[in-house]
Amino acid sequence: MTLEEIIQNLKDTQNKSDAPTEYEIVLTDAFRFLGFQAKTIGGKGDTDVLLTANIGKESYKVEVDGKTSKNEKISDAQINWLSLKDHKEKNNSNFVVVAGPGFAGGNLEKRAKEYDVSLLTTDELIKILEAHSKYPFTLLELKDLFAEAGYLTEQVDDLLSQNLVRRSFLEKFKTIIEEIEKLQNTRLGYFTFESLAGREKIQELEIELEDIENIIQLLRIPFINAISEIDKNKFVFTLEKRDLSNTFFQISQLISSRPILTTTRVITEESTDTKTDIEEIDEVEERTIGTKYYKWTIRGTSLFATAREENPYEHSCPVDHFKTIISKIIKAFENQNVINNDIIYQALVDQELSPNRVFKGKAEEYKIRMILGVLELEGFTKWTGSLRPIEYTLDKPLKDLIKWSKETADKK
Repeated sequence: MTLEEIIQNLKDTQNKSDAPTEYEIVLTDAFRFLGFQAKTIGGKGDTDVLLTANIGKESYKVEVDGKTSKNEKISDAQINWLSLKDHKEKNNSNFVVVAGPGFAGGNLEKRAKEYDVSLLTTDELIKILEAHSKYPFTLLELKDLFAEAGYLTEQVDDLLSQNLVRRSFLEKFKTIIEEIEKLQNTRLGYFTFESLAGREKIQELEIELEDIENIIQLLRIPFINAISEIDKNKFVFTLEKRDLSNTFFQISQLISSRPILTTTRVITEESTDTKTDIEEIDEVEERTIGTKYYKWTIRGTSLFATAREENPYEHSCPVDHFKTIISKIIKAFENQNVINNDIIYQALVDQELSPNRVFKGKAEEYKIRMILGVLELEGFTKWTGSLRPIEYTLDKPLKDLIKWSKETADKK
């Protein structure tokens, strides 16, 4: 079943209160699409859908109880909390999720937290499916989602933001290849880590040296062999982009157990043998701020910031995580005049962003950049002009920043 069919079936069956089994079957298809071993069970005395994530020592099971309603909202009275608890014990499951078109207010979330049950709307599941189709979630990431009890809106927004950051790695990959070709077509005829890192487009996308090194190492592994080191820290790109594309295509065929194709139809760009001068510098608008974000807001229990006006995208950060990160920023400014992303990152290693929720490192580094960007937009900090790393100084009294951070955290 295709993603489009699954999404349409979820929308069509979620309100069929007279045929709940149809919704349960589609839920099975949806979670199977996300990588779970999913089985429709149903019937009296057992769960509707049982999910199994086979990931070695981190394996887990999830009970999914599908609820349909013509009124778009699932009420407290429609959920048999004691039965959910019994089903969890019967199947030796780790988590319980109730899925439905929406959930009523009142004591519903309180009861869900009391019985350690997650509440997932159909729309939220659809958003997860759509993001997964663009860049797959790991089953560990989804495990973190199910570990939360009550409404999952904040956690889903957070998960989608992390997925967007991972997808941006593909854009970085493409940009690095393009910038390598431009450097290689200069009179020098090669590139270095440093020359690549200094490219305006690389800096605009905030591609770190570590990311550049990782991509180059990937392209140097023997069965790809797209980059060769001709001298110490001097490299050349040895494949046409269409051939590199075909290499990755063949790898995907192997992994999916499909026969390797001897001919592949690929979309290619017109190649050029034109050499560019090593001194050539692109004319770019002078940069006046350090952040790539240009606006931000609070919706529900999360902060949202939008980056790049020309081709915008949005990141989110739960307010609880904001509180922790802003406290580290304030503490850093108490100890020094200039701060950057790396200083705050180190302060968060092995720390909890919220109760029982440890900072995930590189996967959540964007939250630091996002909040530093918000502070710059609000005029609390000023960019020093440094690019690697991007550094900030205070531009308003620290007491004003402390007051603002408390007021912002209270807005959720």
